[in-house]
Amino acid sequence: MARTSSFSNSDLTWECSQVKRKLLNDAKKGRITRVSKSVVFELIAARPRIGLKSSRMLWAGPQREYLESWFVKLEGELQLIFDSHSDADPSQTRSEELSKNYALLEAKVTHLTDLVATYRDALEKLRIENAKLRELTILRFGHIDGN
Repeated sequence: MARTSSFSNSDLTWECSQVKRKLLNDAKKGRITRVSKSVVFELIAARPRIGLKSSRMLWAGPQREYLESWFVKLEGELQLIFDSHSDADPSQTRSEELSKNYALLEAKVTHLTDLVATYRDALEKLRIENAKLRELTILRFGHIDGN
């Protein structure tokens, strides 16, 4: 007789979604290039709501059908991400991509620094003009005080 599971189906779907999100983010960031069912089942078994010491219980029992279909969908989504990475520019390595991104960010920072300097100059001109106009107003009408 098979042992009953210590987790519910809702716990399993929750933890599967968390593992899926982690794997998709890792794939998008280039931390993983392939995935195997045993590694994914180990990740699911180690999750807090599942709390299994090994993934053997996930390979059999009522949750197996759900996990099989879930893994097939996950593989499809990961394959799309892997294919999009390879289609982007296969000759470009990770370091080249990072240096390109760095150069773009550096250009943006330079542009924004120049923009801030221009605004500061315009602000200083307006401050001087405002002081002159206050002096003229005081000369013409005197101080406007409530005292």
